[in-house]
Amino acid sequence: MQPKGETMLKKDESFPEDLTRLSFESMDRLKGEKLEVENLVLYEENLNPPNFDENLDLASFQVDVEKDLLKISPLEEYVQIVAVDVSVRKIGKTRNGVVCAFRGTIVWKDEYAYHYTRYGPFLLYIVNNKNFSCLTFKNENLNHRLGKTQVFMEKIFQNHVFKNLKDSIVLLDGCLLNQNINLKMLDLARKNNNKVLAFAKQSNIYINGKPAIHFLAEKEPPCILHLTKPTTQKPIYQSLGWIFLTKFSHENYGFRVDADQNLSFDEVVNVFRKLLGNEIFIQGYPETLRVAHMLSILTNVEVLAIQRFLSEKYGIKILKPPNTRRMLFGPFGKWVEC
Repeated sequence: MQPKGETMLKKDESFPEDLTRLSFESMDRLKGEKLEVENLVLYEENLNPPNFDENLDLASFQVDVEKDLLKISPLEEYVQIVAVDVSVRKIGKTRNGVVCAFRGTIVWKDEYAYHYTRYGPFLLYIVNNKNFSCLTFKNENLNHRLGKTQVFMEKIFQNHVFKNLKDSIVLLDGCLLNQNINLKMLDLARKNNNKVLAFAKQSNIYINGKPAIHFLAEKEPPCILHLTKPTTQKPIYQSLGWIFLTKFSHENYGFRVDADQNLSFDEVVNVFRKLLGNEIFIQGYPETLRVAHMLSILTNVEVLAIQRFLSEKYGIKILKPPNTRRMLFGPFGKWVEC
């Protein structure tokens, strides 16, 4: 067993250095630009790339709720729980592109407590219609570019964890779609005996036209509803795992959870049981992943600090465009400012 407070994640000195180098290389092109900043919003923006879809309509699938619903119990066998999350926040726009900041967090739970390591914030300058690292942007709107950047950064962090961690349950945010994660990365996780689960906070699942959560409303937790098996089809956005709807607490919340397709059904059930035996669930959501999300978010105060840093470090001029709604409607414009 590892010492108290230490993770089994092997040290990789090149990991933060590579991210820092990537940040510096992109920011060198910003010098002398004028940065247009908008009012800071108090909610998370939808940064999904084009055609990104976590929705699932099971009208064409044969789902027997009573048959496919499985009541499970916690398995009191120790396993380390690790969660990975990355957030991206828009800092401002120039005439040639957009400046964004991202931060990644790795949280792990041992037998004693929760622990974490945060990386960032790192700054990136994404120039219009120019490639960034291995990403290609072609006439995509701002949110789509930021969404693709976030997915790219998530893959970097996930690969780091899969490569340097062993014998753990790894929790990811979102779905195991082939645009979010690839088979090579999953193979790396399997090689190190890591079991991968992805929890989707926002996913609309329908069974015969009705929200799937409707079928779990009266069911006693903890339980899982098996929805689909891994598919051999290759659509543009293919799921790389088993898909379940889970209810892990008495609050009426159900989450889509994708499990690695390389696991057998019995192995997936066993992973769920170990997760229940080693994790705390609040409103049906694993606490390790919730903490990872909260620690990766960039606050409004941090965004303001970054804007000030850019002004002093790169000599850019901060511009704030006029608020037309405020000018026209005054206090009735429902604008959000910070």
